[in-house]
Amino acid sequence: MRIHFVGIGGIGMSSIALHEYFEGHEVYGSNLEETERTSYLRKFGIKVFVPHSRGNWLDPDLVVKSSAVPINNPEVELAKEKNVEVMDRLVFFREILNHQKKPQFAVTGTDGKTTTTAMLAHVFKNLSLSPTVFLGGISVHFEHGNYERGTGPFVYELDESNEEFGFFTPDFLIVTNARGDHLENYQNSLDHYKSAFERICKNAEVTVTYAEDENIARFGTVTFGVRRGDYTLQMRTADRFKQRVIVEKKGKRLLEFCLNVPGFHNVLNALAVIALMDTLGYDLSVVVSALETYRNVYRRFTISFEDAENGLYVIDDYAHTSDEVRSLLETTKEVFYKEKIVVVFQPHRYSRLEREDGKLADALALADEIVVTEVYDAYEEKKEKVSGRMILDFLAKGGKKAVFVENLSDLKEVLRPDRNTVFLFVGAGDIVKASKEFIRELQSSKMAPSPLSGSNR
Repeated sequence: MRIHFVGIGGIGMSSIALHEYFEGHEVYGSNLEETERTSYLRKFGIKVFVPHSRGNWLDPDLVVKSSAVPINNPEVELAKEKNVEVMDRLVFFREILNHQKKPQFAVTGTDGKTTTTAMLAHVFKNLSLSPTVFLGGISVHFEHGNYERGTGPFVYELDESNEEFGFFTPDFLIVTNARGDHLENYQNSLDHYKSAFERICKNAEVTVTYAEDENIARFGTVTFGVRRGDYTLQMRTADRFKQRVIVEKKGKRLLEFCLNVPGFHNVLNALAVIALMDTLGYDLSVVVSALETYRNVYRRFTISFEDAENGLYVIDDYAHTSDEVRSLLETTKEVFYKEKIVVVFQPHRYSRLEREDGKLADALALADEIVVTEVYDAYEEKKEKVSGRMILDFLAKGGKKAVFVENLSDLKEVLRPDRNTVFLFVGAGDIVKASKEFIRELQSSKMAPSPLSGSNR
């Protein structure tokens, strides 16, 4: 079969494209722009067109489109004209899974699903179970970063941004949390959103849910949490990048382990994995050993530049919801407790920013200095009066100053190297481009005081 992927450079689409390629299908596709994944796909001889165009047509048997791609995309329109079936990525992915006889382990939720999936798959590899992995990020633990082909169980991250996810039928499921994101795809109804989670939880044989999230707690056959749930934390101590954790099961001490990635949220991610693996009877000594060697997914607290002599660091992170931003900044303050923290935040989607109603500003206020860029639209149409400047307005109400930069290329005007400073480049869009440019400047510049202090634009 010849399959045309529209949006093939996306992190979710590229993993599916790789899977179909290794299954023996003829795969090609298009993307709006060049990405690390488009370059990677070409290494296998997979043809990738940039950008989208009606000319990118090689008479496919099927067209698979990213959910972010609009229906008026020229390639999608051409497929309809030629009566070639067009399938949404999640629908196609479900079709792939429905034809598999291997056990399926899925991870979904608003925040933490990429890391939890990576942890779970890493555990399976350490158990020598050879999982096939689909990941929404790039990890050093897997052969192709966001994909690995194995002979054992299927372990996959399941995007909850579309209610289609509720129709998946994994054997075993972890739900990290459900915080009401993407409500525009759920008729702007929290009840509708929760019903999709309830549906998939009922589809699984064993479901692990976060006991302290009222939206999903009752859907779990097994629960985990800080103080509530079947699996809880007796103790957690942190020393910069390392964390020591004692886990209890129904009030009795179960195990102790060290996590060599920072952040309390990552402890909870690991706890969810432990809860599932213990419930299924796997060797916990191997599970713990795997978690202790786990390394973060790219752009999850990734230190992209380090000048220890001057105490200068650049960190890239994918955080884009208010809870993720808060967790990131709390982690940064815990690890870099002596340094000044400067956050450069790129809002993601107009609909999310409009719905956040000040929550992002509250989270960003944890930083010492704040720079906000304009919204990364992610294919959404611009909404009138919705702009990154809204975050500055909320910050101002709380007495916190910030700088607004409309174009990423203008960040160089407000960011300067500064000793004993951590620069966080945060967002799910293309903010990483600005980070790379800033690092290039750091590598060629002398130390100069930052002009940010006291500014408010």
